[in-house]
Amino acid sequence: MVKPMHLSELIKISDIAERNQQLRKALVAFTENVEVSGCELELLTVAANLTLPRDQVEDLRDVSLAKSLFQNKTHLKHCIEEVQWFHTHNLKYPDARVSKQRILVQSPELCSGVITGANLPFQLGWSHNSAQVNPAKLFLIQFIWRGENNTLLDVLANLDKVWKNAFLALGVAPGQLNELKRQVLEVQLVNRLPEEVSEFSKQIRIPIHDDYCALTPVVSHSVQAYLHQLIYDRQFQSKLTEHSHPASVGSLVASVGGNTRILFYPPRVRRAGAKSFFDRRAENGLAVYDHSVLKGRSFINALSCIAGEHPAPILRQRRQLRISALRYIRKQLALWLAPMMELRDSLDSNQADVSSIHALEEKLLYLPIEQLPTVLNELNIQLHLGLQKAKYAARYAYHPNLMAPLKHQLSWLLRYLARPEGRMSQDGVQSLFIHFRQLKVHDASLMSNPYVAGIPSLTALGGLMHHYQRRLTDMLEQPCKVVKGAWFISQYHIQTEKKLPEPSLLHHRSKVSNVQRPGIIDGVHGDLEMDLVLEIRFTDTTQLPDLMCFQAAFPSRFAGGTMHPPSLYEQVNWLNIYRDKAELFRVLSRLPRSGCWIYPEDKGTESFEALAFRLKAEPDLRPIGMGFLPLEQPRERKNSLSPLHCYAEPCLGVIRCMNPIDVRLAGKKAFFESAFWHFDTAMDAMLMKKAP
Repeated sequence: MVKPMHLSELIKISDIAERNQQLRKALVAFTENVEVSGCELELLTVAANLTLPRDQVEDLRDVSLAKSLFQNKTHLKHCIEEVQWFHTHNLKYPDARVSKQRILVQSPELCSGVITGANLPFQLGWSHNSAQVNPAKLFLIQFIWRGENNTLLDVLANLDKVWKNAFLALGVAPGQLNELKRQVLEVQLVNRLPEEVSEFSKQIRIPIHDDYCALTPVVSHSVQAYLHQLIYDRQFQSKLTEHSHPASVGSLVASVGGNTRILFYPPRVRRAGAKSFFDRRAENGLAVYDHSVLKGRSFINALSCIAGEHPAPILRQRRQLRISALRYIRKQLALWLAPMMELRDSLDSNQADVSSIHALEEKLLYLPIEQLPTVLNELNIQLHLGLQKAKYAARYAYHPNLMAPLKHQLSWLLRYLARPEGRMSQDGVQSLFIHFRQLKVHDASLMSNPYVAGIPSLTALGGLMHHYQRRLTDMLEQPCKVVKGAWFISQYHIQTEKKLPEPSLLHHRSKVSNVQRPGIIDGVHGDLEMDLVLEIRFTDTTQLPDLMCFQAAFPSRFAGGTMHPPSLYEQVNWLNIYRDKAELFRVLSRLPRSGCWIYPEDKGTESFEALAFRLKAEPDLRPIGMGFLPLEQPRERKNSLSPLHCYAEPCLGVIRCMNPIDVRLAGKKAFFESAFWHFDTAMDAMLMKKAP
């Protein structure tokens, strides 16, 4: 464990401007807490001087200035009054128009597999009037004293002799100190939740039992602050979001100048070329192997790991990294062989150009599937020839530490392709599987929750499934249930421009005037093309609706964006119904390998450190918004969209981006057991989970 920085190291800096900068940086929420044991007087001095604007403080170590501030009753009163606006969850993030409300509650119960504020130590933030952002700092800044995290609130509540002497040294008389303690305790922090929902707070309706509950997501200060620490330590990939009035949003946003950081992990979707692989092969004489896979940085890093370069210091980590690297190499080798697999698939339709192929390629194309392992040695030679042609991978061709592992992975791959297809047992329940193809989504929100962007929230998938169930039930006038759904992203484009809100504010309410736009709230948006597979069950399977009813009931919104089927000129049968799982899987296994399936991840994640390690070790993993944990029991509230309302904290989890080639190799049984999601609305959590 890294020893925290001590305040004494910072106050020794001779240059005043540099010292002020380092002290300000050390005492904000997005950096690790500093140890102050033995420097209590210095900490009180700096904390008092931080309550003034920068241009009014020449030196944060100015003791005379700190003494005058503790004697200034008006200024001290402002500092004490701001204690009542401390929070655990920031209602003003990201919309600062929410006013006169705060949330101060204990962390939710720990939930296995996801990260919330319950996984982190208790920490307070502040949000109120932006003019008071500096006075709020006196009792807000966190530090380590005698090995434990503290604030001056904790110091006053348990006034130790050391701290009492520090206050006395700054001119605070014993009677004044007792009065200061009494005033702070009067506004002492107690659980507090708003009595009504602000018109500027978001609300999401969640189905619970036979009714709906309105839910308002609120960001955890502890999670936001700790994420910033890890991001600034380069533990995660991140993206910048901007706030034009940071002091109005809260203390954390103000401390970073409105430039907040969020995790950014887009799906593993490659840009589809204008021409097919085989068209490019015909023009450029390319081999039917996809040698671009061998040039990828992650693939080269995996080879480096197996070769024993830069080993991890701990044996358990070395084993984990080796296992992850071998799994990743196997997946990449499947992609390397994917063009040949696609070409073999297309032989039946007489669409493949098989001219000018080599002997090995001919064997891979025309050998009976069960004889594919016989070409292992020739294919292994071809692999190392491909490595030799890659600039950065060439040094791993015929590497002594890689010969056996690579050949073993190729052997496993060929044997897996050659295995006979197993027959799936019928579960006795009459279900229909609906496959929606090439759905277009424009302006979808790519922020899963306030902590992470990249893949739209999984709750958007759950909402689409529930909305489709409602529309279909109303249209058919017979009950049906969308049991579960699977999600495939084939194309992905992130938008770089900001969304300009529509004019909606009158300049003068009492007379004819111009209409103004509200402030821009930054977000991350993009366009998607995706496939969905939904399992639907009807109580009466004797009279099923026709195809047009299933099409007409499909929603037009997804993740805040507009969704529609392919254009008419594309002539795509965008909705197909299947009763046979094998027939459906035969279609799904041939989806373009440039896209990815969004799979549930069984292990989940329990801490940010474990998440950072796994994201680096397993390139297929992505963090995502999994759902919400309630901060209270649902209850009646004014301005709620439903009879019951509750505030909830967003949860951060992980999913696995599965390439269609990997899905195909795993087989249909694994797909129907592992690829589907359902929305679990138990009262202690509202999460998207792996469907049973």
